[in-house]
Amino acid sequence: MSEDVTRPAPDEISEALHPALTTRVHGHAEAWDTLAEAAAGNGLHHAWLLTGMAGTGKATLAYHFARSLLSGEAGGGLFGASAPTLHADTDDPLFVQVASASHPNLTILRRAWNHDRKRYYTEVRVDDVRRLTSFLGQRANLKSRRVVLIDAADDMNRNAANALLKPLEEPPADTIFILVCHSPGSLLPTIRSRCRRVSLGDLTQAQGLAVMADANPEIGEAAASLLLQLANGSPGLALRLEAAGGEALYRQLLAALVSAPRMDRAAAQKLGDMVSKAGQGEIAFGLLMDLLDGFLKRLVQAPFQDLAASQTERELMQRLTRGSLDQWFEVWDKLARLRERTGAVNLNRKAVTLSILSDFEEAARGSAGAR
Repeated sequence: MSEDVTRPAPDEISEALHPALTTRVHGHAEAWDTLAEAAAGNGLHHAWLLTGMAGTGKATLAYHFARSLLSGEAGGGLFGASAPTLHADTDDPLFVQVASASHPNLTILRRAWNHDRKRYYTEVRVDDVRRLTSFLGQRANLKSRRVVLIDAADDMNRNAANALLKPLEEPPADTIFILVCHSPGSLLPTIRSRCRRVSLGDLTQAQGLAVMADANPEIGEAAASLLLQLANGSPGLALRLEAAGGEALYRQLLAALVSAPRMDRAAAQKLGDMVSKAGQGEIAFGLLMDLLDGFLKRLVQAPFQDLAASQTERELMQRLTRGSLDQWFEVWDKLARLRERTGAVNLNRKAVTLSILSDFEEAARGSAGAR
């Protein structure tokens, strides 16, 4: 387990952004109170489902909750009254143990590292869940509870999800499951029904900027604001964008789209070439899909509220939303399907990118014809 913690988490660019190493949680006061009250009582539920938009602090809060449960002082210390920010002490031996995944009463279930391909698997597999058996069969040490942290539950394939049902139905004594989940609707209903759900709301602009300043104080406020806008309010995604040159990638994407309904072919080909490269091309593909997803989300909301990340984007959206939005929902749905299939069966990233941009161009022609 510890070797995985020293790498970036499966959904992060930088090791420093690993939620186990993040010392502060901004926002989510109501969620803190719910977890603190439960941890302090005798009727602590055995399974918790932390839900909300990706990149807003669910996993960070889950690690804080896990440390509180493992400390044997649940309800105190890490969880005080509703302070504006939840802190963790990096000098605390418990923090070090959890951060290195070396605490004997903690196991972390997430996508495993594929040593042959030098990358993470695209999903949590049934064998990963079955490895919980030996951990759950051990007696808890150090007089603390035992914690299983799953980050993220969305990553489990169906076989893995089914394998998790038995320990959720018959949990060993003093064992708490913490499931981080971005899309609870994708989970098996039987898993959701066995968990107590805590929904984390979106962060305010100020809270999002504070998260980014904590992670990288060198990001200027103007750049952070743009990145946060591109990430639709998710500081986690905004930090990933910043670490991988996401602002420049956004400019290139906008260059391809700005003349819609006519696509800039040269700019589109440049994006395709970028995502097809070995190594960094996979990261660029993921970020490009995030940027397109965010753009389409802002686009379908454009008739109702102005969320554009730039003036150029705003003017483009005004042209693209003069007719029905149906075609844009279809492009959005196809983006999600193709992205999932690309990771699952290793589709050609350049072909997928050009296909999505072609669909965008066709939808834009439909909008232009609706005038």
